[in-house]
Amino acid sequence: MSSLEGKVALVTGGNSGIGLATAREFHAYGAKVVISGRDRKTLEKVAQELGHNVLAVQTDVTKLSDIDQLMARANETFGKLDVLFVNAGIKVLLWKTWMKPLLMR
Repeated sequence: MSSLEGKVALVTGGNSGIGLATAREFHAYGAKVVISGRDRKTLEKVAQELGHNVLAVQTDVTKLSDIDQLMARANETFGKLDVLFVNAGIKVLLWKTWMKPLLMR
């Protein structure tokens, strides 16, 4: 079960629900996993449960500065990003506000 060995996956909303299930699967298949969410305690708990090769970053995806910090921490820790699983629920207007600048880099 190492088809994602050497890959780095970032999962927004990775501390609960579908995001958590996805982060667990990526990790089980060998990926290094970055999880983000707003609740620091659940992020720390999930990171501890998953074990090695996991980075948990408290992030509010409605704030561009938080997204910049998330991407910087992921890059500093793992050096690259292969998979982006955008799972955190936000309003469509906010999606356009932060996703467009992110994609235009």
